Amino acid sequence: MNNRPVNHLILKLCSLGFIFSLQAFSVSVNFGGNFRTEGNYFTNLSQGDGGDFSKKQVIRGRFLVDPNFIVDDHFSVRSQWSLLESPSITPPMTTPLGTGMGGFVYGDTATTALVLNRAWLEWSSDFGVVRLGRMPFSWGYGLLWDSGGIWDDFGTTLDRLEYRLHLGHIVGALAYSKPRKKSVWGHKNDADFFTFYLQYDNPEADVEGGLIYEKQTRSNSQGAELENGNPNSYPSNSPLALHTPYPLNNNVVDIYLRKTVSYFTLGGEVNWMTGEANNYKNALSKNANLNAVAATLNATYEYHKVKGFIEFLYASGDSNLNNEELTGFVSLHPNRRAGFILGRELLGKYASVSASPGKVGNGSMVVYGNEDAFSGVYFFRPGLRIDWSPSLASGLEVVYAQKASVQTGENRTLGTEIDLGTDYSVYKNFDLGVNVGVLFPGKGVLSAMAMDTTYTVFGFRTTVSLKF
Repeated sequence: MNNRPVNHLILKLCSLGFIFSLQAFSVSVNFGGNFRTEGNYFTNLSQGDGGDFSKKQVIRGRFLVDPNFIVDDHFSVRSQWSLLESPSITPPMTTPLGTGMGGFVYGDTATTALVLNRAWLEWSSDFGVVRLGRMPFSWGYGLLWDSGGIWDDFGTTLDRLEYRLHLGHIVGALAYSKPRKKSVWGHKNDADFFTFYLQYDNPEADVEGGLIYEKQTRSNSQGAELENGNPNSYPSNSPLALHTPYPLNNNVVDIYLRKTVSYFTLGGEVNWMTGEANNYKNALSKNANLNAVAATLNATYEYHKVKGFIEFLYASGDSNLNNEELTGFVSLHPNRRAGFILGRELLGKYASVSASPGKVGNGSMVVYGNEDAFSGVYFFRPGLRIDWSPSLASGLEVVYAQKASVQTGENRTLGTEIDLGTDYSVYKNFDLGVNVGVLFPGKGVLSAMAMDTTYTVFGFRTTVSLKF
């Protein structure tokens, strides 16, 4: 019997206990965190691929602890721990940009890990705030950067040195990040991100907005490392897992704005990435040009106990990965997905356990393109929520999704999903939920399958969450 995973777990638990014991000294410790668990049941995710119409049932959870160590008024060390994960099933926590915050599937024998997700130092002074370490980052509506919430499976985490200066309602910042370091020698398998942003937030005027610019550079050999690591967790039998071009030398510009007027809140975000990408799929003698765009528009109407919303999201695709002009938005944040079936579970051949072990709740709406294509996505999502009481609410939303880019003869439609849910707050921070959904898949999900017929998918989910 191999006791190494158990020994590592015991060592990490002892280390965590030692850190917590610091409260007996001059350092004060504040605790926060959350626990969530859910039961999922789905039908027809495999869409009859290989004659498989099997059902999928899984119970999974996540327990995050956020201990903050306050040294004095100027210094603090903040951190986040995940108290179990299933590396082969749920999103990994140590991938570049922190694409996952982990979780565990009940019954999974590989659930033995205790992981320190984030840890960073904050130094506050009259001249600004300096942050150094592995830290979360969010921006705007989360097109590219999103630190994640309690029901998000992913969160942007950066190894970063950052300086912030607050001037009234304006925040300016400079940052240097190392998203993926594979070698300490020179720039071999290296990456450097330089960031500048200005953000305006005025709660009195109900307006918020910002502009961010980031210079991203990666070495040419970084593409092979990213291919092997598959940080986007695309299915191993998907062309996208091997053919996606990764940015190398790029400029990223992102602007967002949110404004509330009376009962209406309007806003949106646009992200533009330009530069070069590593087109290793075709081993071209030179890097390919990259010019990709993503955008989202949101409108919300909230009147007393009734809230209606409309969301539109677009991420450019590329119908031809064989040329030297690439337009697929490869960096769209995985939290920007819609529907608890279409946006979170894989369909067709990618849902097959035999062909792809798959990761629970790790679906993507951009994996259904043909060979040598990046589909991208755009979806339209209207919804309605009614607060029956301070502790009980119900919601209904519809998701209609299509591919942003298709090849000749390829079907564009990904499907239409209708979701109905109810949440009940038993206590202030303890919530129960039930979700029922039905998905009518479009023939666009059959691109990688020799089939013409799609089958309706039914989903059922129960949720429990506790914040502290």
